[in-house]
Amino acid sequence: MARTVDQAAHAMRRRQILDVAQRLVEARGYEQMSVQDVLDELGISKGALYHYFGSKQALLAGIVDRTADQIEERLTEAAEAPGSDALGKLNQIFQALAGWKAEHRDRLVALLRVWNSDGNALMRHRTRVGIAERLAPLFERVVEQGVRDGVFTLPTAVGFGQVLVSLVQDLNERLGDLFSAREEGRADLSTVDRTVAAYTVALERILGVAPGSIHIVDPSALHAWFDPPRREREG
Repeated sequence: MARTVDQAAHAMRRRQILDVAQRLVEARGYEQMSVQDVLDELGISKGALYHYFGSKQALLAGIVDRTADQIEERLTEAAEAPGSDALGKLNQIFQALAGWKAEHRDRLVALLRVWNSDGNALMRHRTRVGIAERLAPLFERVVEQGVRDGVFTLPTAVGFGQVLVSLVQDLNERLGDLFSAREEGRADLSTVDRTVAAYTVALERILGVAPGSIHIVDPSALHAWFDPPRREREG
């Protein structure tokens, strides 16, 4: 008789494994994390782990997929909000993305400590590609609406979802570099503001909208991300 799988228990165990693997990646880097580290944290056998993830790369794929799922779900809600034109939806997407990053700030800051190391090269590549594959179609649907309604002055929406995602990812990487530089006293908030302003102008020029139409992130929220309240820093 075939064994009945408890789907809820299976999903919970899978989440636990991903939680541990993700925490170890954030603390040490992907290359420095070993499968044995995960086994030791969870107190399980290699066979039990391989029931869920057949390899270390499968663990990486699981982390990336889960992160991409979370971001896609949050941004899809913004993109499908009724009653908004394409420009409004685009700004809602940016607001939702900034909100997700604010909610996960502690985890993202921990990851930044090791993110640019050689040991995380594969993690960076997989994450960028995985998130782009999920978000490009979402952005393209918004651009398509904007082209159809005459809000965006583009000849076609085809391919521009990937263009927008690439710009957003480039900006995120640049802001990550600036976060590290600021911690080392090599950058100030004015540099951060100018960087966001430059990417904002680029997006507005690409889409053909008036200056000041796009709001990637509220300056106060951006500054709070770089300089959290004193009680948070001391906590």
